[in-house]
Amino acid sequence: MKFFTLNINKVFTTKRLPLLATFIITLSIIINSSTAQMFMHDLKHTGRSSYQGTSSNEIKWSTITGGEIWSSPVTDSTNTIYVASTDGNFYALNSDGTEKWHYRTGDELYSTPAIGTDGTIYVGGKNKKLLALNPDGEIKWVYFLGSDAYSSPAIGKDGTIYIGAWDGNLFAINPNGTKKWSYRTSSNILSSSPAIGDNGIVYFGSQDGRLYAVSPEGRIKWSFSTEAKIDSSPSINKNGIVFIGSHNGILYALDSNNKGKLIWEYNIGSRLDSTPAISSDGTIYTGAKDGKLYAISSNGTLKWSYDTGDTITSSAAISSDGTIYTGSWNGNLYALAPDGSLKWKQNLSRFPILSSPAIDSQGSVYVGSTDWKVYAFGK
Repeated sequence: MKFFTLNINKVFTTKRLPLLATFIITLSIIINSSTAQMFMHDLKHTGRSSYQGTSSNEIKWSTITGGEIWSSPVTDSTNTIYVASTDGNFYALNSDGTEKWHYRTGDELYSTPAIGTDGTIYVGGKNKKLLALNPDGEIKWVYFLGSDAYSSPAIGKDGTIYIGAWDGNLFAINPNGTKKWSYRTSSNILSSSPAIGDNGIVYFGSQDGRLYAVSPEGRIKWSFSTEAKIDSSPSINKNGIVFIGSHNGILYALDSNNKGKLIWEYNIGSRLDSTPAISSDGTIYTGAKDGKLYAISSNGTLKWSYDTGDTITSSAAISSDGTIYTGSWNGNLYALAPDGSLKWKQNLSRFPILSSPAIDSQGSVYVGSTDWKVYAFGK
Protein backbone atom coordinates (compact mmCIF):
# COMPACT_ATOMS: atom_id res chain seq x y z
CA MET A 1 0.00 0.00 0.00
CA LYS A 2 1.31 3.46 -0.88
CA PHE A 3 1.05 6.29 1.61
CA PHE A 4 0.51 9.92 0.70
CA THR A 5 -0.43 13.30 2.22
CA LEU A 6 -3.27 15.69 1.50
CA ASN A 7 -3.34 19.45 1.40
CA ILE A 8 -6.46 19.90 3.55
CA ASN A 9 -6.72 23.62 2.78
CA LYS A 10 -7.18 22.83 -0.91
CA VAL A 11 -9.60 19.95 -0.36
CA PHE A 12 -11.65 21.22 2.57
CA THR A 13 -14.01 23.68 0.84
CA THR A 14 -17.80 23.77 0.98
CA LYS A 15 -18.12 22.68 -2.64
CA ARG A 16 -15.75 19.80 -2.15
CA LEU A 17 -17.14 18.43 1.13
CA PRO A 18 -19.10 15.63 -0.59
CA LEU A 19 -15.97 14.68 -2.53
CA LEU A 20 -13.90 14.68 0.66
CA ALA A 21 -16.46 12.52 2.45
CA THR A 22 -16.44 10.03 -0.40
CA PHE A 23 -12.65 10.00 -0.40
CA ILE A 24 -12.46 9.36 3.36
CA ILE A 25 -14.98 6.52 3.17
CA THR A 26 -13.15 4.96 0.23
CA LEU A 27 -9.78 5.30 1.97
CA SER A 28 -11.24 3.72 5.11
CA ILE A 29 -12.49 0.75 3.10
CA ILE A 30 -9.09 0.32 1.46
CA ILE A 31 -7.25 0.44 4.78
CA ASN A 32 -9.63 -1.98 6.49
CA SER A 33 -10.20 -4.38 3.59
CA SER A 34 -7.07 -4.40 1.47
CA THR A 35 -5.77 -7.67 2.88
CA ALA A 36 -7.55 -10.98 3.33
CA GLN A 37 -6.96 -12.72 6.66
CA MET A 38 -6.34 -16.47 6.86
CA PHE A 39 -4.26 -19.26 8.43
CA MET A 40 -0.75 -18.03 9.27
CA HIS A 41 -1.91 -14.45 8.70
CA ASP A 42 -1.33 -14.03 4.96
CA LEU A 43 -1.07 -15.67 1.53
CA LYS A 44 2.58 -16.57 2.07
CA HIS A 45 1.95 -18.09 5.51
CA THR A 46 4.61 -15.93 7.15
CA GLY A 47 2.75 -15.85 10.47
CA ARG A 48 4.05 -12.29 10.75
CA SER A 49 1.65 -9.69 12.13
CA SER A 50 1.85 -5.94 11.60
CA TYR A 51 0.66 -5.52 15.20
CA GLN A 52 2.61 -5.77 18.44
CA GLY A 53 1.31 -8.56 20.65
CA THR A 54 0.81 -8.27 24.37
CA SER A 55 3.75 -8.48 26.75
CA SER A 56 1.45 -9.84 29.46
CA ASN A 57 0.60 -13.47 30.22
CA GLU A 58 -2.64 -12.33 31.80
CA ILE A 59 -5.72 -14.13 30.50
CA LYS A 60 -8.28 -11.46 29.59
CA TRP A 61 -11.06 -13.96 29.03
CA SER A 62 -11.87 -17.45 27.86
CA THR A 63 -14.98 -18.64 26.03
CA ILE A 64 -16.04 -22.27 26.01
CA THR A 65 -17.45 -24.04 22.95
CA GLY A 66 -18.93 -27.52 22.77
CA GLY A 67 -15.85 -29.30 21.45
CA GLU A 68 -12.10 -29.28 20.91
CA ILE A 69 -10.56 -26.40 18.98
CA TRP A 70 -7.94 -27.40 16.43
CA SER A 71 -8.72 -24.41 14.24
CA SER A 72 -6.69 -21.23 14.61
CA PRO A 73 -8.52 -17.97 15.38
CA VAL A 74 -8.64 -15.30 12.69
CA THR A 75 -9.55 -11.66 13.33
CA ASP A 76 -11.01 -9.05 10.99
CA SER A 77 -10.64 -5.25 10.83
CA THR A 78 -13.28 -4.82 13.58
CA ASN A 79 -11.36 -7.25 15.86
CA THR A 80 -14.14 -9.83 15.59
CA ILE A 81 -12.63 -13.27 16.25
CA TYR A 82 -13.66 -16.20 14.04
CA VAL A 83 -12.94 -19.77 15.07
CA ALA A 84 -14.23 -23.28 14.31
CA SER A 85 -14.88 -26.05 16.82
CA THR A 86 -15.26 -29.82 16.62
CA ASP A 87 -18.76 -29.31 18.07
CA GLY A 88 -19.76 -28.46 14.49
CA ASN A 89 -20.29 -24.77 15.16
CA PHE A 90 -18.48 -21.89 13.56
CA TYR A 91 -18.20 -18.96 16.01
CA ALA A 92 -17.88 -15.20 15.68
CA LEU A 93 -16.80 -13.63 18.98
CA ASN A 94 -16.66 -10.01 20.04
CA SER A 95 -13.33 -8.68 21.33
CA ASP A 96 -14.63 -9.05 24.91
CA GLY A 97 -15.24 -12.77 24.40
CA THR A 98 -19.02 -12.63 24.08
CA GLU A 99 -20.65 -14.49 21.24
CA LYS A 100 -21.64 -12.40 18.24
CA TRP A 101 -23.19 -15.34 16.37
CA HIS A 102 -22.60 -18.96 15.53
CA TYR A 103 -23.44 -21.09 12.53
CA ARG A 104 -24.24 -24.78 12.90
CA THR A 105 -22.59 -26.83 10.13
CA GLY A 106 -23.67 -30.29 11.22
CA ASP A 107 -20.22 -31.89 11.48
CA GLU A 108 -16.81 -31.41 13.05
CA LEU A 109 -14.69 -28.44 11.98
CA TYR A 110 -10.88 -28.47 11.97
CA SER A 111 -10.26 -25.90 9.24
CA THR A 112 -9.03 -22.38 10.02
CA PRO A 113 -11.28 -19.76 8.39
CA ALA A 114 -10.21 -17.24 5.77
CA ILE A 115 -11.77 -13.79 5.44
CA GLY A 116 -12.08 -12.15 2.04
CA THR A 117 -11.61 -8.45 1.35
CA ASP A 118 -15.42 -8.07 1.16
CA GLY A 119 -15.83 -9.65 4.62
CA THR A 120 -17.00 -13.06 3.37
CA ILE A 121 -15.79 -15.86 5.66
CA TYR A 122 -14.77 -19.22 4.18
CA VAL A 123 -14.30 -22.45 6.15
CA GLY A 124 -14.03 -26.12 5.24
CA GLY A 125 -15.60 -28.97 7.17
CA LYS A 126 -15.74 -32.68 7.78
CA ASN A 127 -19.17 -32.40 6.16
CA LYS A 128 -17.35 -32.40 2.80
CA LYS A 129 -18.29 -28.76 2.19
CA LEU A 130 -16.71 -25.37 1.73
CA LEU A 131 -18.93 -22.77 3.35
CA ALA A 132 -19.12 -19.07 2.52
CA LEU A 133 -20.70 -16.96 5.26
CA ASN A 134 -21.64 -13.30 5.31
CA PRO A 135 -20.22 -11.16 8.16
CA ASP A 136 -23.61 -11.39 9.93
CA GLY A 137 -23.43 -15.20 10.01
CA GLU A 138 -25.91 -15.85 7.21
CA ILE A 139 -24.95 -18.49 4.68
CA LYS A 140 -23.88 -17.06 1.33
CA TRP A 141 -23.26 -20.30 -0.54
CA VAL A 142 -22.10 -23.87 -0.07
CA TYR A 143 -19.81 -25.83 -2.39
CA PHE A 144 -19.87 -29.62 -2.04
CA LEU A 145 -16.27 -30.84 -2.21
CA GLY A 146 -17.20 -34.51 -2.01
CA SER A 147 -14.51 -35.17 0.59
CA ASP A 148 -13.67 -33.96 4.11
CA ALA A 149 -11.73 -30.69 4.37
CA TYR A 150 -9.22 -30.43 7.22
CA SER A 151 -7.07 -28.03 5.21
CA SER A 152 -7.59 -24.29 5.65
CA PRO A 153 -8.65 -22.13 2.70
CA ALA A 154 -6.51 -19.43 1.13
CA ILE A 155 -7.89 -16.57 -0.95
CA GLY A 156 -6.03 -15.46 -4.06
CA LYS A 157 -5.73 -11.83 -5.06
CA ASP A 158 -8.48 -12.34 -7.66
CA GLY A 159 -10.82 -13.76 -5.01
CA THR A 160 -10.37 -17.43 -5.93
CA ILE A 161 -10.63 -19.72 -2.88
CA TYR A 162 -8.17 -22.62 -2.70
CA ILE A 163 -8.63 -25.56 -0.33
CA GLY A 164 -7.30 -29.10 -0.05
CA ALA A 165 -9.53 -32.15 0.52
CA TRP A 166 -8.99 -35.60 2.02
CA ASP A 167 -9.43 -37.27 -1.39
CA GLY A 168 -6.17 -35.59 -2.53
CA ASN A 169 -7.74 -32.82 -4.58
CA LEU A 170 -6.81 -29.16 -4.37
CA PHE A 171 -9.93 -27.19 -5.31
CA ALA A 172 -10.06 -23.72 -6.82
CA ILE A 173 -13.49 -22.17 -6.23
CA ASN A 174 -14.75 -18.94 -7.76
CA PRO A 175 -16.03 -16.21 -5.38
CA ASN A 176 -19.61 -17.03 -6.49
CA GLY A 177 -19.27 -20.62 -5.26
CA THR A 178 -18.71 -22.38 -8.59
CA LYS A 179 -15.80 -24.69 -9.34
CA LYS A 180 -12.90 -23.23 -11.29
CA TRP A 181 -10.74 -26.35 -11.36
CA SER A 182 -9.29 -29.12 -9.20
CA TYR A 183 -5.87 -30.77 -9.19
CA ARG A 184 -5.50 -34.35 -7.94
CA THR A 185 -2.48 -35.62 -5.99
CA SER A 186 -1.78 -39.30 -5.42
CA SER A 187 -2.72 -39.35 -1.74
CA ASN A 188 -4.71 -37.50 0.91
CA ILE A 189 -4.39 -33.83 1.73
CA LEU A 190 -4.82 -33.51 5.49
CA SER A 191 -3.86 -30.27 7.18
CA SER A 192 -1.50 -28.86 4.55
CA SER A 193 -3.05 -25.58 3.49
CA PRO A 194 -2.20 -23.73 0.28
CA ALA A 195 0.18 -20.77 0.25
CA ILE A 196 0.24 -18.40 -2.72
CA GLY A 197 3.24 -16.61 -4.19
CA ASP A 198 3.39 -13.14 -5.73
CA ASN A 199 2.99 -14.69 -9.18
CA GLY A 200 -0.21 -16.49 -8.17
CA ILE A 201 1.39 -19.95 -8.02
CA VAL A 202 -0.30 -22.13 -5.39
CA TYR A 203 1.90 -24.32 -3.16
CA PHE A 204 0.63 -27.17 -0.99
CA GLY A 205 1.71 -30.53 0.41
CA SER A 206 0.19 -33.99 0.24
CA GLN A 207 0.57 -37.19 2.21
CA ASP A 208 2.16 -38.64 -0.93
CA GLY A 209 5.27 -36.80 0.28
CA ARG A 210 5.34 -34.15 -2.43
CA LEU A 211 5.13 -30.38 -2.37
CA TYR A 212 3.18 -29.17 -5.40
CA ALA A 213 3.38 -25.89 -7.30
CA VAL A 214 0.24 -25.34 -9.41
CA SER A 215 -0.53 -22.39 -11.68
CA PRO A 216 -3.64 -20.18 -11.17
CA GLU A 217 -5.11 -22.07 -14.15
CA GLY A 218 -4.68 -25.45 -12.43
CA ARG A 219 -1.61 -26.72 -14.30
CA ILE A 220 1.31 -28.33 -12.52
CA LYS A 221 4.48 -26.24 -12.61
CA TRP A 222 6.69 -28.54 -10.57
CA SER A 223 6.71 -30.83 -7.55
CA PHE A 224 9.34 -31.82 -4.99
CA SER A 225 9.51 -35.16 -3.19
CA THR A 226 10.44 -35.32 0.49
CA GLU A 227 9.89 -39.12 0.48
CA ALA A 228 7.75 -38.79 3.62
CA LYS A 229 4.24 -37.57 4.40
CA ILE A 230 3.62 -33.83 4.44
CA ASP A 231 0.96 -32.42 6.78
CA SER A 232 2.75 -29.10 7.31
CA SER A 233 1.76 -26.12 5.17
CA PRO A 234 4.35 -24.33 3.06
CA SER A 235 5.49 -20.76 3.68
CA ILE A 236 7.19 -18.35 1.28
CA ASN A 237 9.72 -15.60 1.94
CA LYS A 238 10.11 -12.31 0.08
CA ASN A 239 12.62 -13.87 -2.36
CA GLY A 240 10.25 -16.65 -3.39
CA ILE A 241 11.95 -19.36 -1.33
CA VAL A 242 9.41 -21.97 -0.21
CA PHE A 243 9.85 -23.70 3.16
CA ILE A 244 8.17 -26.99 4.02
CA GLY A 245 8.52 -29.52 6.84
CA SER A 246 7.99 -33.27 6.49
CA HIS A 247 7.34 -36.31 8.67
CA ASN A 248 10.99 -37.27 8.12
CA GLY A 249 12.03 -34.37 10.35
CA ILE A 250 13.64 -32.30 7.60
CA LEU A 251 12.92 -28.65 6.88
CA TYR A 252 13.40 -27.90 3.17
CA ALA A 253 14.15 -24.60 1.43
CA LEU A 254 13.18 -24.66 -2.27
CA ASP A 255 13.73 -22.10 -5.01
CA SER A 256 10.32 -21.40 -6.56
CA ASN A 257 12.04 -19.37 -9.29
CA ASN A 258 14.02 -22.43 -10.39
CA LYS A 259 11.39 -25.20 -10.57
CA GLY A 260 11.64 -26.05 -6.89
CA LYS A 261 15.38 -26.67 -6.83
CA LEU A 262 16.65 -27.58 -3.36
CA ILE A 263 18.59 -24.71 -1.80
CA TRP A 264 19.23 -26.35 1.56
CA GLU A 265 17.75 -28.79 4.03
CA TYR A 266 18.04 -28.86 7.80
CA ASN A 267 17.59 -32.19 9.56
CA ILE A 268 15.76 -31.54 12.81
CA GLY A 269 15.34 -35.28 13.29
CA SER A 270 11.80 -35.12 14.63
CA ARG A 271 8.48 -35.09 12.77
CA LEU A 272 7.38 -31.66 11.52
CA ASP A 273 3.68 -30.79 11.37
CA SER A 274 4.06 -27.13 12.32
CA THR A 275 4.02 -24.61 9.45
CA PRO A 276 7.26 -22.58 9.28
CA ALA A 277 6.83 -18.92 10.25
CA ILE A 278 9.17 -16.30 8.78
CA SER A 279 10.39 -13.23 10.65
CA SER A 280 11.23 -9.90 9.01
CA ASP A 281 14.97 -10.74 9.21
CA GLY A 282 14.39 -14.05 7.39
CA THR A 283 14.61 -16.37 10.40
CA ILE A 284 12.36 -19.44 10.08
CA TYR A 285 10.56 -20.74 13.18
CA THR A 286 9.11 -24.24 13.27
CA GLY A 287 7.95 -26.57 16.01
CA ALA A 288 8.63 -30.32 16.13
CA LYS A 289 7.36 -33.51 17.74
CA ASP A 290 10.41 -33.45 20.07
CA GLY A 291 8.83 -30.45 21.84
CA LYS A 292 11.27 -27.84 20.59
CA LEU A 293 10.71 -24.63 18.67
CA TYR A 294 13.59 -24.23 16.22
CA ALA A 295 14.94 -20.95 14.86
CA ILE A 296 16.72 -21.56 11.55
CA SER A 297 18.62 -18.79 9.78
CA SER A 298 17.86 -17.98 6.15
CA ASN A 299 21.03 -19.86 5.12
CA GLY A 300 19.85 -23.08 6.78
CA THR A 301 21.88 -23.05 10.00
CA LEU A 302 20.50 -23.40 13.52
CA LYS A 303 20.27 -20.17 15.52
CA TRP A 304 18.66 -21.64 18.62
CA SER A 305 16.02 -24.01 19.90
CA TYR A 306 13.65 -23.75 22.87
CA ASP A 307 12.41 -26.90 24.58
CA THR A 308 8.77 -26.86 25.77
CA GLY A 309 8.96 -30.47 26.91
CA ASP A 310 6.09 -31.70 24.72
CA THR A 311 5.08 -31.96 21.08
CA ILE A 312 4.58 -28.74 19.09
CA THR A 313 2.13 -28.80 16.18
CA SER A 314 0.97 -25.22 16.78
CA SER A 315 2.46 -22.85 14.20
CA ALA A 316 4.10 -19.69 15.49
CA ALA A 317 2.71 -16.15 15.28
CA ILE A 318 5.27 -13.35 15.13
CA SER A 319 4.58 -9.94 16.66
CA SER A 320 5.79 -6.72 15.02
CA ASP A 321 8.42 -6.46 17.75
CA GLY A 322 9.72 -9.94 16.92
CA THR A 323 8.10 -11.83 19.81
CA ILE A 324 7.21 -15.40 18.85
CA TYR A 325 4.02 -16.95 20.26
CA THR A 326 3.44 -20.70 20.09
CA GLY A 327 1.47 -23.41 21.88
CA SER A 328 2.52 -26.86 23.05
CA TRP A 329 0.84 -30.17 23.82
CA ASN A 330 1.63 -29.50 27.49
CA GLY A 331 -1.14 -26.88 27.50
CA ASN A 332 1.20 -23.89 27.72
CA LEU A 333 1.27 -20.83 25.51
CA TYR A 334 4.79 -19.40 25.13
CA ALA A 335 6.09 -15.95 24.26
CA LEU A 336 9.74 -16.03 23.19
CA ALA A 337 12.15 -13.23 22.38
CA PRO A 338 13.92 -13.24 18.98
CA ASP A 339 17.06 -14.54 20.73
CA GLY A 340 15.18 -17.58 22.03
CA SER A 341 14.84 -16.46 25.64
CA LEU A 342 11.51 -16.92 27.41
CA LYS A 343 9.47 -13.75 27.86
CA TRP A 344 6.56 -15.54 29.49
CA LYS A 345 4.46 -18.65 29.46
CA GLN A 346 0.98 -19.43 30.69
CA ASN A 347 -0.62 -22.78 31.36
CA LEU A 348 -4.16 -22.95 29.99
CA SER A 349 -5.02 -26.52 30.94
CA ARG A 350 -3.65 -30.05 30.79
CA PHE A 351 -4.96 -30.41 27.23
CA PRO A 352 -2.83 -29.86 24.09
CA ILE A 353 -2.77 -26.57 22.20
CA LEU A 354 -2.89 -27.44 18.50
CA SER A 355 -4.23 -24.06 17.39
CA SER A 356 -1.91 -21.31 16.20
CA PRO A 357 -2.10 -17.89 17.89
CA ALA A 358 -3.46 -14.73 16.24
CA ILE A 359 -2.79 -11.07 17.09
CA ASP A 360 -5.36 -8.28 16.67
CA SER A 361 -4.91 -4.53 16.20
CA GLN A 362 -5.20 -3.94 19.97
CA GLY A 363 -2.30 -6.31 20.68
CA SER A 364 -4.48 -9.08 22.10
CA VAL A 365 -3.32 -12.62 21.41
CA TYR A 366 -5.93 -15.32 20.77
CA VAL A 367 -5.49 -19.09 20.74
CA GLY A 368 -7.77 -22.12 20.82
CA SER A 369 -7.29 -25.25 22.93
CA THR A 370 -8.48 -28.83 22.92
CA ASP A 371 -10.01 -28.06 26.34
CA TRP A 372 -12.90 -26.59 24.24
CA LYS A 373 -11.98 -22.96 24.95
CA VAL A 374 -10.77 -19.87 23.10
CA TYR A 375 -8.36 -17.74 25.16
CA ALA A 376 -7.51 -14.06 24.91
CA PHE A 377 -4.28 -12.63 26.35
CA GLY A 378 -3.58 -8.97 27.07
CA LYS A 379 -4.49 -6.18 29.45
